[in-house]
Amino acid sequence: MYIRKTANIVSIDDTRMKTLSELYDFLEDKRDDKHIDSLLSYDVALPEEWEKARLEMLTWWKIERIVKDENCHIDRSFAVAYFEERANATNNKLLKYRYNYFAYLLSNNDNRFAKHSIDALIETIEPLLPKDKEGYPKYAEDAIEILMSLSKRIKYRINDATRLIWNVLLSDYGYRTKLVCVRVAKERAFFPTTDAEKIVCLCKEFFPITKDGWRENCCMLGLYYASKLQDKAKPYLSFFYESLGDLEMALLVDPATEPNNIAIPLMNENHLEKAMEFYQKAGLSEKRNNAEQKFRENKKNVVIPSFKVKRKTNKMVVKYFGDLATELLEGKLSWLLANLSMPVRFLFPSYEQICKLMPKSKSTAEDLGFVNKVMDINGNSRNAGEDFDLYQKYDIWLMNIVRNYIIPIILDSVKTKQLTYSKLKKWFLRNTCFGIPIEYARLNQVVVASWFSQIDYGIEALIKQCKRLLEGKSTDWRLPIDVLSIRFEGILRDMVGDYGGRITKVRDNGTSQALLDDLLREPCLHEMFRVEDIEFFEYVFTAKGHNIRNDVAHAFYIPQDYGIIKATLVFLAILRLTMFRPKSNEENE
Repeated sequence: MYIRKTANIVSIDDTRMKTLSELYDFLEDKRDDKHIDSLLSYDVALPEEWEKARLEMLTWWKIERIVKDENCHIDRSFAVAYFEERANATNNKLLKYRYNYFAYLLSNNDNRFAKHSIDALIETIEPLLPKDKEGYPKYAEDAIEILMSLSKRIKYRINDATRLIWNVLLSDYGYRTKLVCVRVAKERAFFPTTDAEKIVCLCKEFFPITKDGWRENCCMLGLYYASKLQDKAKPYLSFFYESLGDLEMALLVDPATEPNNIAIPLMNENHLEKAMEFYQKAGLSEKRNNAEQKFRENKKNVVIPSFKVKRKTNKMVVKYFGDLATELLEGKLSWLLANLSMPVRFLFPSYEQICKLMPKSKSTAEDLGFVNKVMDINGNSRNAGEDFDLYQKYDIWLMNIVRNYIIPIILDSVKTKQLTYSKLKKWFLRNTCFGIPIEYARLNQVVVASWFSQIDYGIEALIKQCKRLLEGKSTDWRLPIDVLSIRFEGILRDMVGDYGGRITKVRDNGTSQALLDDLLREPCLHEMFRVEDIEFFEYVFTAKGHNIRNDVAHAFYIPQDYGIIKATLVFLAILRLTMFRPKSNEENE
């Protein structure tokens, strides 16, 4: 009607309508929600028709977004009057619902327009449903959503709207149309709880015939409504969780098909993790154990790619830390330990300082299209989270400092006998809180011990292994790491208790002591230490960094996992604790 062909050439300008009258004629026969931006020629339309033409075009966009968009300037009074006029003039129910709905939103929720929109929607939805009943209801989806939300919001014709949706769900339309209705109903909290079991049964019925991503969506919707069934929920939950587990297992790829493809084991790991979780929730021990067996076998095939990133060495930074190392080695032991105990001079910067020193950027993995994941010592992985970039840069800085400066300083000071066990012991006992007698309740008696008495053999073992390394002998870092990491938690618990923090967890069946992750979240910790200290503790002992406390406490390390770097980090964390000033002592002064 609006396209003119000449010599097999279509003129673009000739495809566009030149007046509002032509556009109105076209819209009267419209049966879908496609945009019409390209159908009207602005350069030939009359100037007085421009604003009306603009409103007609906006009508076919996502209405709610248009209304909320501050950059989309609309004369609301003019628009409401125009849409009301157009709604009264047209016989097209699709137009009536959209004009009235737009007028409702622009008029600050005048229910008169909402009711007119609902009236039209109830007659509009069925004609908008796909002619191919197995197809996707792309033209009806928005209308269904608006009907559900609007009727419930203003409490108008809810029964009629509910009856209409149930007619669709019980009709011969395919699963795509029906699952869209169920999904929208979930999002809009449309169905009452009393309908939950009927919907669950429908989802069970749909599942065998669904394909591709619809299968997972069907299960998730079934789980949502099954969770509302209380005593009746268990068999339905088990069905959908098992189905989700089976879907994940079906996605496994045999690595032998492409032995050089390192992505296959990583993808299999993700599917197996999910399968184990789903089977466990379904209460299916055999299937869960089978998935775990495959998970362990798959670990053998996982290869973590490494990437080399060339960075320019800052000569001024190298000189600064080189001079600092010389200064510390030439000074007294107390000066050396003070610098290693305090987050100053950029040896141990805060996250905030790291952000300034190393601006945020995408990781190499992100640049290559991978999702950042962190893998623990046992090969288990988790999403790295939104702070991955920060933690990665913090780790890079700390590892460079520890490897290139701190460890050489400690070894040199041991070599020159500036740092010995006897000197360290004297310093701890005379100059720090580690020499203060602490009372501990043990059943019917009180015993006294200092914090140093709890770490002494760990410190002694550390110095011993440093000497062996300098002598070219084999080293064993198990004792210093095991002792110091576990005792760190106990000493920190005492410190938190001294400041009135929570060190006891109350459970249904009794009480237990707070663990390290709990202690590091205590608000009073910020009275005791600086932010830099707490961030360093998290880096050394928790999953934000090396996770040494967890790996030691749960015996995840084998002898090869220990080393001088971990021993140094734990030793530095112990030194940080020496900055603690007991509150009880301050109150007694």
